[in-house]
Amino acid sequence: MYPLLKSGDIVLYKAINDIKNEIFWGEMYLLSVEMSGEEFVMVKYIQKAENPQYVKLVSQNKHHQDKEVEISKIRALALVKASIRINSMN
Repeated sequence: MYPLLKSGDIVLYKAINDIKNEIFWGEMYLLSVEMSGEEFVMVKYIQKAENPQYVKLVSQNKHHQDKEVEISKIRALALVKASIRINSMN
């Protein structure tokens, strides 16, 4: 069963220094990607792409299509280790 994040969740993560060699395929990551001069920060599952210079970013939300990005465009990467959700009753 995949972990599911919701708006407001707190994410605990471990920074990855060697992006090309330290990816655990299929795990959830917090990442910063540069595309067209813009920086995008997101939480996605990372899977292998057919081209070894790329990774496939997969969302838990099936309304979002998978996207392949060049590994060199990843500016920061962190493995999501845990998440915390606080539910409060008014």
